[in-house]
This record gives sequence, structure tokens and C-alpha cells, in this order.
Amino acid sequence: MLDGLNNLVGILNGPIWGVGMLVLIFGSGLFFTIRLGFFQFVHFKDMWSRIIDKSNSESGISSFASFCTTMAMRVGTGNVAGVAVALYMGGPGALFWMILAGMTNSAVCFTECTLAVLYKTKIDGQYRGGGAYCAERGLGWKAYGAFFAAFFGIGVACFMPAAATYTICDGFKNAIGIPMWISALVVALIMAVVVIGGVKRISAVASLIVPPMVTIYLIVTVIILLMNIGQLPSLLGTIVKCAFGSTEALLGGGVGIAIQQGVKRGTFSSASGMGESSPTAAAAETSHPVKQGMANAAGVWLDTVIVCTASGLMMLLTGCYNTQFGYVGTGAPELADLAASGTNGVIFVQLGCRTVLGGIAPLFIAVMLALFSFTCLISYYYEAETATLYLFQGKDKEKTRKTVIRIMQIAMPILIFIWGNIDSGLAWNLSDLALGGSTWINMLIVLALSPKAFALYKDYEEQMKAKKDPYYNPDKLSWKGVDVEMWKEINKDRIAADK
Repeated sequence: MLDGLNNLVGILNGPIWGVGMLVLIFGSGLFFTIRLGFFQFVHFKDMWSRIIDKSNSESGISSFASFCTTMAMRVGTGNVAGVAVALYMGGPGALFWMILAGMTNSAVCFTECTLAVLYKTKIDGQYRGGGAYCAERGLGWKAYGAFFAAFFGIGVACFMPAAATYTICDGFKNAIGIPMWISALVVALIMAVVVIGGVKRISAVASLIVPPMVTIYLIVTVIILLMNIGQLPSLLGTIVKCAFGSTEALLGGGVGIAIQQGVKRGTFSSASGMGESSPTAAAAETSHPVKQGMANAAGVWLDTVIVCTASGLMMLLTGCYNTQFGYVGTGAPELADLAASGTNGVIFVQLGCRTVLGGIAPLFIAVMLALFSFTCLISYYYEAETATLYLFQGKDKEKTRKTVIRIMQIAMPILIFIWGNIDSGLAWNLSDLALGGSTWINMLIVLALSPKAFALYKDYEEQMKAKKDPYYNPDKLSWKGVDVEMWKEINKDRIAADK
């Protein structure tokens, strides 16, 4: 039965992740980058400075907490196991396209998060927003918004956690032999404790875990880089050659496969265009939508351009990877057996890390993966909750909302336990299906509303040039569907000061 489901999902993923996806993501990223005047380079310093805003309220969390919660989703399974899969499937050239995708994806993320903040509203006293809210409030597409909320909610609650949960359990099994079901049970129980506390607890846990886990992981990568610094020039040459299809046949399958795997895993890691970033962005207490858009764009750089590159270099510099085309790495004796069995993924990173940390490396990577993937899971829950609340809006449905949320807080940990005990191929295919399908649905909304994001960016730049702390005034720039009263309340002191 599971084999049949896996085959069906694989067939569906073919067209979803085909050439059309490359055009959609790369094309949109390039278009937004050009239309926004290469903001991710022009405002590079400003983009990072927007992360550290720690002001919050009863209705929303701080930009820093929102950033950490979003990074909890981004810096996860795709940064370790996903990069390993990309190298196996597409060769070293996939890393080049992954980095490039990260740069252009930051423009996609900026646009969708800016729009999510613009069209957010309050439900039960908390800010809520995202693709479905933008569809209804910004475009008047209520039915489309409901369809997206249902598809996205099911995807992030039921399917997206599959790869993250399996990766945690697989990591501890490889490191110290803990049975998969035990790891899955522990993760499910901790998950239940965190999500019952709502967005405040979720963001608090993310803010506590994300900064140190990223820092520690990058420190280990730098150590590996320094120990293998002599190989770096030739390796960079190999990556570029493989990216354009001109190198040894066993390393890669050509430029098409390298691009597909790089963009696919870069998109999976950053979640740009999928709609994953926007619910948490909308939860932030910020004075201007562009500020949160900038913070989230910086998150894509940290996730894909920095952390994914770190994982890739860790494997490539140590020679601890295989490819599906027949290349067998020389960095560890286990690689021959892994190639014969077709095994790939997190084990490559564990072997690469072992060259520096020795026998403790598998456990170190297992712990890093557990942190990376667990923070993904709590972020997935919040995204699913926000999508679900969209489907049950209205004062007369408050009791229904509370009941549905309680059911989710119980059901999602149970599903997580199940996903920790299934085949990894099915886990990845289900996650890809959820990610790819949501991307197609969400990007139509983002593209249709993008002129609003461009106008907000122009307003932001004008205020920056005037040496003002940018804020959004709906009396000067607004559209149908914007919650004008909410924005006037957020910026009432600034608006009064400018009169």
C-alpha cells in the first residue's frame, strides 16, 4: 500500500517540480529583483538590521521573534539532509544553483511577506495573515483563499512534517542506535507541550533555540573549511563546471538536473513562494510592511546562501558524498556500501563532520538535525493553525475555532509519531508534493498583488531618504481590503506626530 502511495506521489511530483517550477521561481525571483532595484544588495545592511527589532504587543510578536520563528521553519531538514540529497541527485553543480536560487528567492520572500503584513487582520485578538488572507482581502478571491487555506493547512499539518520527523529519527538511529519509534515518541510529546502554548510559546522556543544552533553549526563548518582550505580553489572550480554541465560524467548528470535539484532544494529550504513565511511575518508587530519583508528576505540569505552552503562545503571538502551517476566519495570507507545500497542524505553530513570531530560527529549532527527539524515542526504547526483559522472566521465561530485548534494540538503530534516510522522516500515525496503544490497556488496570489508590494517599497525608500523611521499610513497609501483601522491603531502616535 505504501509503495503504491509512494509511486502515485512520485508521479504527481513530476509535473509539479518540472520545468514550469524553474520558470515560476527563477522567473519570479528575477522579475521581483529587477523591479525592486536589486534591493537585497542595495539595502543589504538595512535588510539585516530589521531582524533585531524586539518591540511586541498583546496582538503580535516582535520582528526578532517572528524572524526566529520563520527561521525555525527555514533552517531545518532542507539545510542538512536536503543539501545531501541535492548533491546525490544533481552533483556538486546543484550547490551553485541553490545559492543563486537563494539570492533571487529572497525577492520572492520579500514580496509575499510584505503583502502578508499589509493584509493581515486580527482574529481572537492576534494578528493573522498569509496567502489565503491576501487572496480574499487583496484580490476579492474568497473561494480561492479558502481552497489555498485548506490545501496549505493540510500540507503543513499532515505532509510537510514527514521529512523533518523522519530526519530526526534517522539521525539518532545512525548516531547511537536509538530505535526510530522512540525518537518519534519523544519528538511528538515535546511538540505537544510547545504548541499548546500558542504563538507566544512557539516564538519564545524558536528565539531560544535558533540563534545558538545556527552559530554552532557554522562554527563547525568554518573549522572544516580551514582544515581543507587548500582544496577550496579547485572545489569551487568543480562546482561551477558541474553547474554548467562540463565535468566528469560521474559527478553530475548535466546542467538541467543540476538546476532542477538546486532550485528544488533551495526552494524547499527557504520556502520562498510557498506561503510558509507569510503567516509568521504577519504575526509581527511592525510599523511598516516592508520592514518585516526585509527581515524575512535576510532570513532566506541566512538559510540558503549561508547555511546550505555550509552543509554543501562540509560534504564536498571532505569527499563524503556519492552521486546517482556513479561517483563514490573517498572521504569515508562506508561510502562504497552506501553507494551500493543507494543510501544518501544526512549520513553524508555525519561522515563529513566525523573527519573533524571524530566519533562524536554522528551524535553532533543528530542533535543539530533534531534542533533544526524540531523548530521546523513547531513552525509548521503555527502555519497550519493560521490557515485553519481563516476557514473559521467570524465572531459566531469562536467556539468552533477553539475546538478545532485543540484537535490540531493533539492530532499533529500523533501524525509526527507516525511519520517517524515510515520510509524516507515516501516522507520526502509527500513533503515535496505539499511544498510544490502550495507554491503554484500561492505564487498566483503573490504575482497578482506584487504591484502593491512595489508601491510599499517605494514609500519605504522615500521615508528612508527623508531620514525618517518608515511607518505605514493608510491615509496616504491604501487599497481595498487593508484593515485601515488596525493600521491606524498600530501607528497612531507616528500619524499624530506628522499632522
